[in-house]
Amino acid sequence: MGIMNKAGIRTVERLASRLSQHRRERLAKLFVAMSRPVGEQQPYACPLCGYSGLFDPIFGSNALRFDSECPACKSRERHRFIKLWMDSDAPADGFGSFLHFAPEPSLEHEIRSRSTEYRTADITPGRADLVIDMEKIDLPDASVDTIMANHVLEHVDDSKALPELLRILRPGGLALLTTPVTYAWQHSYEDPSITTPKERHRHFGQADHVLFFGSDIDDRIRGAGFELDKVVAGGAQAARYALIRGDTIYLARRPKH
Repeated sequence: MGIMNKAGIRTVERLASRLSQHRRERLAKLFVAMSRPVGEQQPYACPLCGYSGLFDPIFGSNALRFDSECPACKSRERHRFIKLWMDSDAPADGFGSFLHFAPEPSLEHEIRSRSTEYRTADITPGRADLVIDMEKIDLPDASVDTIMANHVLEHVDDSKALPELLRILRPGGLALLTTPVTYAWQHSYEDPSITTPKERHRHFGQADHVLFFGSDIDDRIRGAGFELDKVVAGGAQAARYALIRGDTIYLARRPKH
């Protein structure tokens, strides 16, 4: 077993126990990257910053994702997918007034450059311009042109949050929504009796998730009053930009009339 005999493993465990969680993750990512077979190490392109080369692995809530993070701008799969959509299909006249829930730094410049007003929102004070509970949004009716909630719906009661998003959008306004979805499930998996972080992680994949969406997400968005279109990440895009195959952007629009 060489240096990785039982004594060596215990030594590594002792050293790791003295490191912070952040440093342990960095060390683990380094070992993961170095341990991959050379044939599996592929270069990718980042449409956000122009970097081209190997991408970094990340630890998701319950899985390790290879080739997920751009080492230059720290964008992940969903950020690059949104950038590609913006470059090809975003409104030609821009986003107007934009409200970004749980804002992501890797997308801020792109959104600001396409918006007349850009504001951020989060339920936790200090993380954004506005402290907002998506289930009860303290903003006037029809006051925003475009909303982004990127991997936020799985954290809230969507039966309350979606009508609130519709309410604050101006007629014809757009909500850009993304969330993990298992399309093989006919119904979303939810159980309001599951409330502890440990059990939510077990059931929904992360300690602060409250459900896992199934294919009925389309009906739930439409049921809140939205018109719905979808953009799905294709194979060629995934191969070039390290996207998640089949990842979906939900383009939920408030009807004009």
